[in-house]
Amino acid sequence: MTALRYIDPQYIDQLTIKRPGEPRLGEVLSLITSEKDLQTSKARYLLLGIPEDIGIRANGGRPGAAKTWAAFLNYFCSLPAATNSPLAQVALLGTIECNDLMEESLTLDWRDKNDQKTFNHLLLTLDKRVDEVVQPLIADGYIPVVIGGGHNNALGLLRASSKALNQGMHCLNIDAHTDLRNDEYRHSGNGFQRAILENDLVQYGIFGLHEHTLSPGIMELIALKNNQINYLALNKWLDTPCEARNDLFKRWAEPIIHDQFGLELDLDVIVNMGSSAQSPDGLSLAEVRTIVRILAGHKNLRYIHLCEGAPELGLYPTQVVKTLGALCLDLLV
Repeated sequence: MTALRYIDPQYIDQLTIKRPGEPRLGEVLSLITSEKDLQTSKARYLLLGIPEDIGIRANGGRPGAAKTWAAFLNYFCSLPAATNSPLAQVALLGTIECNDLMEESLTLDWRDKNDQKTFNHLLLTLDKRVDEVVQPLIADGYIPVVIGGGHNNALGLLRASSKALNQGMHCLNIDAHTDLRNDEYRHSGNGFQRAILENDLVQYGIFGLHEHTLSPGIMELIALKNNQINYLALNKWLDTPCEARNDLFKRWAEPIIHDQFGLELDLDVIVNMGSSAQSPDGLSLAEVRTIVRILAGHKNLRYIHLCEGAPELGLYPTQVVKTLGALCLDLLV
């Protein structure tokens, strides 16, 4: 796993804000610093960062997701270690190497055909790195919790899961968008399209979708593959009485989560969240937390991907990292 950069204990120690008599997550969480640690760890969940926004910029989105992992760690490691938190089940793993790819991508313009070719090359390389790092983790029974980067990384995660489990994956994507765009070159808007084409994704459900954003081409694709692609639109959710919403979600999600599945969560689904496609329309954080708490600890859950958040685009400086912290603590059960 040459693209994996293990966590640095000194780095974690330096960024953790300590208080006497109040243990913090950065002081008590297990750290994976070597392959030997991976072989002997008793953790169930491994926190893994992908510090890039190449796919987002290749899709014409606003950058910023490359900084999410570092900002998240800075916040998360300084949280109090609550006595009811399942800390023994969680370990900090590290990051997938992206610095070289990020540096090469910084001057590219997604509207330029030649730059699209370069974006494609860089993202195919990143897809391969994600696959190579994550596949053995899932094969060994870990549940990777991947934070930061664009939704382009869903392809590598689905590919890795499919190979590790020797079967096509199901995926539940909490997202305002389908990410089923044209597959002519890789970017953050077509990871699920390619995963379907490669048979790594066999059942795909989108929760919270903004139906009014669907292009004719994507509507035709969904109609063509209606036995494989399904969604529960934001408008239908809003039209459902509050007391009936959880049951509606459970009925809709059952065909997706009855087999091995990955949980994807694009932060742009949350109203006014700092993200590449920030919107005043969407689900509340409380609604999203309720949904992920329904899915937390599910026997068929194989990976968790929290993506597209951009701390510098938030309504206030800690909006994104506090959101990610709450979601992680909901899911790590």
